[in-house]
Amino acid sequence: MKNKLLPTLLTLIFVTAIFFHQALGQGITTSSMNGIVQDKDGARLPGANVIAVHVPSGTQYGAASRENGQFDILNMKVGGPYTVTVTFVGYRKESKENVYLTLGQKLRLDFEMAAEAIIGEEVVVTAEIDEVFNSNRTGAETFINPRDVVMLPSIKRSTRDLTRLDPRSDGNFSFGGKNWLFNNISLDGSYFNNPFGLDDPAPGGQTNAEPVPYDAVAQVQISVAPFDVREGGFTGVGINTVTKSGTNEYKGSIYSFLRNESFLGNKVSGKEVIANPDLFFNQSGVSVSGPLIHDKLFLFVNAELERREDPGTNFAAKRGTSGFGISRVSAAIMDSISKRMRDVYGYDTGPYEGYIHKTENEKLIIKLDWNINENNNFSFRYNRLDARRDLPPHPFVLSAGGRGPNETSLPFKNSGYRINNDLNSFAMELNSRLGNFSNRFFASYNRFRDHRDPFSEPFPTIEIVEGGINYTTIGHEPFSIHNILDQDVWQVTNNLSYFIDNHVITVGANFEYFKFFNSFNIFRHGVFFLPDFLDFIGGARFSSLNDFFTRTDPNGGNFYNFRNVIGKGPYKGEVIEVGQLSFYTQDEFLMSRDFSLTFGLRVDMPMYFTEPVDNPFSRGLTLLNENDKPETVDQSKLPDVQLLYSPRIGFNWDVMGDRTTQIRGGTGIFTGRLPFVWVGNIISNPGNNPNLYPNVQTQIKTSDDAILQTSFDLNGMVEDFKWPQVWTTNLAVDQKLPWDLVGTVEFVYGRDI
Repeated sequence: MKNKLLPTLLTLIFVTAIFFHQALGQGITTSSMNGIVQDKDGARLPGANVIAVHVPSGTQYGAASRENGQFDILNMKVGGPYTVTVTFVGYRKESKENVYLTLGQKLRLDFEMAAEAIIGEEVVVTAEIDEVFNSNRTGAETFINPRDVVMLPSIKRSTRDLTRLDPRSDGNFSFGGKNWLFNNISLDGSYFNNPFGLDDPAPGGQTNAEPVPYDAVAQVQISVAPFDVREGGFTGVGINTVTKSGTNEYKGSIYSFLRNESFLGNKVSGKEVIANPDLFFNQSGVSVSGPLIHDKLFLFVNAELERREDPGTNFAAKRGTSGFGISRVSAAIMDSISKRMRDVYGYDTGPYEGYIHKTENEKLIIKLDWNINENNNFSFRYNRLDARRDLPPHPFVLSAGGRGPNETSLPFKNSGYRINNDLNSFAMELNSRLGNFSNRFFASYNRFRDHRDPFSEPFPTIEIVEGGINYTTIGHEPFSIHNILDQDVWQVTNNLSYFIDNHVITVGANFEYFKFFNSFNIFRHGVFFLPDFLDFIGGARFSSLNDFFTRTDPNGGNFYNFRNVIGKGPYKGEVIEVGQLSFYTQDEFLMSRDFSLTFGLRVDMPMYFTEPVDNPFSRGLTLLNENDKPETVDQSKLPDVQLLYSPRIGFNWDVMGDRTTQIRGGTGIFTGRLPFVWVGNIISNPGNNPNLYPNVQTQIKTSDDAILQTSFDLNGMVEDFKWPQVWTTNLAVDQKLPWDLVGTVEFVYGRDI
């Protein structure tokens, strides 16, 4: 990989030399404001002093109006209230109070100054800021501000309940019909996806855990078509959550949410539709915030734990007559199966009913905010999640009915597993202002550790069929054999902005580095669930209960010793390293008081730092591409660095000049990431098939084995493969209506390119 790694390292050195601030993370975590300072006759006032004070923390932000009277303040804390004060020689001081900023917002605040001889005292105005009618709005976005976070109901105490407010949401994490794996989820600007792309798109999803305590959430932003080139990494939507910070006021909370089976219904129109077994749920937490040094250093801490106990099965085995919540599976037969496995093979199946599955997690977030001086603000966040969840065996089965537990099949407990999600996340941010320059750098490192703990000792997976429908499952969960996924994510971003006349010009760079270790040893210990016609390769299911008892009788002629097929040798596992480097530049042009234009260019460069094992046999295969044309894929090669261009332009027009009718929109290209399991499968499957069946092989070859088979599962990537891109166009009209209503008609069109 030397030919790819060297230019990458040189590029990074170049970036380091240009940008004196380096950081990790991508995503907007702050707000900003701009406006025009003029006198009562409309004459612009250059050199006016503008001071914005974040009242809860005493944080000050300052700027001076330029030759055209325009001022800009970037990288401000979200929330508020703010008091914004303008002073100018010969004019009375003017202030606006109770100003609130939403995440990613660029608030427009104009000031008209009165001559000192006309007015004898300071003018104080209580600002009413409209989140809809604002010159910063271009593309489709939804903001959930702090008041809404507190007031809106959330049954799950999850930000997913908040993201449903976006009209394009399907109620979960899919927006506008896009697969949720193509979204970008960030926390305080740091990458917070499940980058490998397995199961849930957010950390903790596999264990049904929220990665951050809900009480720590300050604001949420859903960006569907943001024409700001600083935002990237998605072809679906960008979802950014900003956490709370400490203030000058000491605060604390203790909370607990309890639930049991009495809070659950099991009837519809008086008819039972589901069993109502015992349930225990407890979510408790504590938060503390306040100043460590008044107006200078602030702390916010939130710790939370969750304990839940669910029955391992909602169905009981049959002991006589059938009834609601009673499976067809006989308790006597299940006892006999368990005894046979224990007496003949020394294997403990575990119970088939009456057992508990636990879901547990602990969460912690610590955040420090430091007002270094008037021109520099620093923040640091640490987030921890330790989550566990017990689950039954994977439902995949080649027989009808699934593995259960349900009305036709009851698996034994030891055929299940516990999944573990462990997360440590670190993020830091420094915002600096100097004259007409403003700089933001941000750093984060996310350490994800996911693994499975099977309930079973190493043993084959056994399916018993009765009447053509799966009856029970015995043995090791086949997808949980040394199933480990380690993910390390580093990011680097720096944004430098320069104010000149009516323009805010931003240049920036972002680098993301992903390192994965994936160990997936499916079917290693043998399987007995294949259809009968595949018995020639070994591993056929037991077609009936009688078949099972016959073939497990040590005194019979068809006895099979399951322990003979348990896998030996080293576990399979691979390291995958991927990166993405981005450069961008943008101009925010306030063409007039009523019309603003934002345009820029972003360039993304995907990089691959791991070389697949070479299998020469693969180059003799002829495949068909998307046009049904023959194509040869060299499995040993990944694409070289590509330049993926994302030009964007957005506008906002206050049609009447009184913020009653607003037309906004834009068009541009967005470059996303792909689920990196696609790359991982290329590294994991160079030509030796790890999916082994009994009677075929008892040793597992590692993926770097020198002897490659000529019959295998193969994954490859064509030379010109590029990461997903979408061309999105957005046009909207916002209109103020009677009774303080606002009507919006919005059109969003996206096309994959």
